[in-house]
Amino acid sequence: MGKINGKIILIVVIWLLIIGLLVYSRFINLGWGLPYPMHPDERNMANAIQQLSCEFSIRQLADCFNPNFFAYGQFPLYLGYLLVWAVKGFRDFGKIIINFEEAVLSLRVISAMASLINAIIIIKIIKNIIKKNSYLLFTRRSFSEGGSFISYLLVIFSPFFIQFSHFGTTESLLMLFYSLIVYLSMRLLERRTYAVVWLALISGLAVATKVSSIIFIIVPLITILYSLRSWDRYKNLVKFGMLTVIFIVLFSPHNLINFRNFASSIKFESDVALGKILVFYTRQFFNTVPVWFQLTKVFPYVLGWPVLILGGLGFLGGLGFKDKKINLLRFAVLVYLIPSAFLYAKWARFMTPIFPLMIVFAVLFLLKIKVINAITHEPDQRSVQGYPIPNDSFGIWVKIIIVIIAILPGIAYLSVYQNPDVRFQASNWIYENIPDNSYILSETANVVDIPVELESYKVYKVISFNFYDLDESPELQLELKNHLRKADYIFVPSRRIFANHSKEKYPILNQYYDDLFNEKLGFKKMVEFSAGLNDENSEETWTVFDHPVIRIYKKIKSF
Repeated sequence: MGKINGKIILIVVIWLLIIGLLVYSRFINLGWGLPYPMHPDERNMANAIQQLSCEFSIRQLADCFNPNFFAYGQFPLYLGYLLVWAVKGFRDFGKIIINFEEAVLSLRVISAMASLINAIIIIKIIKNIIKKNSYLLFTRRSFSEGGSFISYLLVIFSPFFIQFSHFGTTESLLMLFYSLIVYLSMRLLERRTYAVVWLALISGLAVATKVSSIIFIIVPLITILYSLRSWDRYKNLVKFGMLTVIFIVLFSPHNLINFRNFASSIKFESDVALGKILVFYTRQFFNTVPVWFQLTKVFPYVLGWPVLILGGLGFLGGLGFKDKKINLLRFAVLVYLIPSAFLYAKWARFMTPIFPLMIVFAVLFLLKIKVINAITHEPDQRSVQGYPIPNDSFGIWVKIIIVIIAILPGIAYLSVYQNPDVRFQASNWIYENIPDNSYILSETANVVDIPVELESYKVYKVISFNFYDLDESPELQLELKNHLRKADYIFVPSRRIFANHSKEKYPILNQYYDDLFNEKLGFKKMVEFSAGLNDENSEETWTVFDHPVIRIYKKIKSF
């Protein structure tokens, strides 16, 4: 009896630790970077929330809760507004004044909560696949004793979950909605037709969050066609389609009410994504190879190499092709991956809905490798569905080591939010070490210029120089020479310029940075600030918003 009670206590303690780590990883330092608008999409959404108001007048219907911002749908904006309204005491609905920090924090809380719920959905997907699956040699009991711990550890310490939980943008919500769609589609494979209504609601919310997520709808549509009998199939297709449209309009009404503004905004966003409009912040994608770019610049950093390898092996065939739910999971990945990978713009956020699904593949593959009984269970000679469970304690230790290695990238990524923002660190150093009135050459188009204003404020002449047009503009080339003569210091606030321009197309720009880094311009690097993650070679938006690498150079001789 004492041994049983001890085991129960141990399991309870482990689960409390798991829950604590999950909450901690999502909510630690949600106020990072404030009051500065460190993320441009977050800033735009927060500004839209600040504009929301309503006089509840028929004559002003078109302006009632109109965000005047259509790059995203209204659902996350309304959700953020409701959260602030609730915190302010449920008073003056439609008239409350919301400051920028309140708007940002409401969006970040939504992202963190969506990530928490997504963790539960991922475990439910894994359990649903494992349930009575003799082909994979799994049982519910074997999973509950150890597999769920492994699953939660990989979910908790996934770099992408940690980052997007701290961004007040749409990515966490879209990941949650896609995970829910996959889970409900699996239930539909079991002929649970109630799932159709839930699929319509989640699909509607997804499109009401971001219109491009209409691609999510392919998964439930194909599932309905595949899983149901002919009459049920067409009846549920009609039900699904009608309800989805209703939910889209209900939760993002101004896409219809102000259709002209909505269509104009979506056209611009799609033209940028397709490369029809070339802007400075998409130059990193010039001449990039679809799929290869994501495999080398996105997935290794957002998942970590161990999870990418495990998930990739499971996806490519390590789990076999007999199980229809695993094949549905593969289909959901491919449905989203293929069209998104071939866009001109290949931002990490364009891949977010399939990141959680790769964790599912990683967990299933890890659990399937030889030893299938739980970490907390002493190996024995029992069998599952007639298959023997190997007595292999060495294999269990191998799995433990694999799990530890797999969570290291996420543990490292937590340091981004456990420490002050690198722009605050750099600004403190600048005020302590750079004299008043120094002439500083910096770069334009960063989300926040350094130094940010802190208590130890000094006055500097900071030139926010347009390096983007340097090769095309002789005037800028002359200005740069003049600034280099006058400058006491040079700031390189991030990799956005020097790492995003090919030498063939921008030779003058690249020559400038080569000369700066090799100290040929008469400047020597004094200090470098980073989060210590060694991920600057990733797709740029993975680093520049929350942990850019900042380099500061001091003039050591004049020419």
